[in-house]
Amino acid sequence: MSNMQAGRRRGGAGLAAGISLAVLLALAGRAGAEDIGQIAVIEDTTGQILPASGRCNRLMYPNSLCSPRGGEAFYATHPDNYDILIFATNKDTAASEKAGYPLQADVHGIGQDTVPWSYTHFGSAGRLLQAVDLGALQTLPDDPEGIFSFIPMSGLEVVGHEIAHHWLAYANVDLGDGRGSLDILRGYADSGPITHWSCRFNTDSVMYGGMLTDNGGGSFTDVNGPRKYAPLDQYLMGLRAPEEVGSLWFVADGGNVHGCQQLLQERGVPVDLTGTRVDFTVDDVIRALGPRDPPTSPCHYKVAFVFVHRPGEPPTTEELDKFERYRVALETWYAWATDDRGSLDTRLDGCGIGTAGCPGEQTPGCEPPADDDDAGADADADSDADADGDDVLPPDDVVDVADVRDDAGRPDGSTGDDDGGGCGCRVAGPSSASATICVAFVLLALLRRRSHKKSN
Repeated sequence: MSNMQAGRRRGGAGLAAGISLAVLLALAGRAGAEDIGQIAVIEDTTGQILPASGRCNRLMYPNSLCSPRGGEAFYATHPDNYDILIFATNKDTAASEKAGYPLQADVHGIGQDTVPWSYTHFGSAGRLLQAVDLGALQTLPDDPEGIFSFIPMSGLEVVGHEIAHHWLAYANVDLGDGRGSLDILRGYADSGPITHWSCRFNTDSVMYGGMLTDNGGGSFTDVNGPRKYAPLDQYLMGLRAPEEVGSLWFVADGGNVHGCQQLLQERGVPVDLTGTRVDFTVDDVIRALGPRDPPTSPCHYKVAFVFVHRPGEPPTTEELDKFERYRVALETWYAWATDDRGSLDTRLDGCGIGTAGCPGEQTPGCEPPADDDDAGADADADSDADADGDDVLPPDDVVDVADVRDDAGRPDGSTGDDDGGGCGCRVAGPSSASATICVAFVLLALLRRRSHKKSN
């Protein structure tokens, strides 16, 4: 069900409001989408979000969660108020299906000036920056801090990794030695550099890389441990100024000018390597990429958690509880992982306010509740209206078509529609929750009009 926060009009709606609410709840039970707490749950009634076989257009996994179609279904019942969408399902998919899709090249100077995907593929009108596909929820550790069986990272680190693909890891370095821009900070496969840090680049980043100790004499030890967004990551994310990054280094492997593609070592198990330590600074990165433009990015982002299921296979209480644990824990982890320079609001209603280090604005419609005095005045007004036998709105507050369209659309009164049809809701089909809400508000308007005429 779409997240509506309709303000109460003065005078009260009495019987009309009660009837319209009953109609809304009855019709919403037939919708293919609903919000359960702060999680959007979408039933794939067409088979296009969770295809039985074959690849999803523009994505990489067979038998996958087709998140662009999931985005379209999400925006059919939700406003375009989110920067990041995070998808999961209870359908069995490839255990390795974890991906982050940058949808806008909104930053230059980080090594990525174009992206192969677009927010339009997901149904956003322009705000959405990143989509994350976590695949089958059952492949994630039950404890968000728990470690994967097939990759030595925690569940939260993997979610943070896929979010960070919006900015990371695309950077090269120019050491000023005449060799020009090098991809030695990133892993390298036969086809070229990959978007993970090299195992020989000393960083505690969620984007991989080594966590190295310099033993002296060309000997180094790598021990994988808890990961976060390293200082260079934070610069590329727009959370840290260049002068705040500090010293950086990697281990050169002879004359090899490419980075190591090896993935993470087992957690806590030391691995030795040899080579030559090469120190550099963020200025060498800027020499290769140019200055970051814009110099900073917003520190606070709105995130929606979206659970998709096939008909007849709704999520269990245990599955929703698990997804909820990840949602709540991600806010705390992200603040820690950015050294309290960034924050996420993972509430569907957008009412989170971030952290002291990174405050955020609430989505319109999250005004604090009225104080006791105001509430008492409202109650007195309602009592007076009932005593007069007038349980409808005064003439200047009778709902008209424009009021219905605004109330049934987005929190700011806009609908995002291009066709201008119907009551202004984003209708995806006959079972759409938006259509349900739209019908309920129309009925409310008609009931109010009828009651007003009778009272006259």
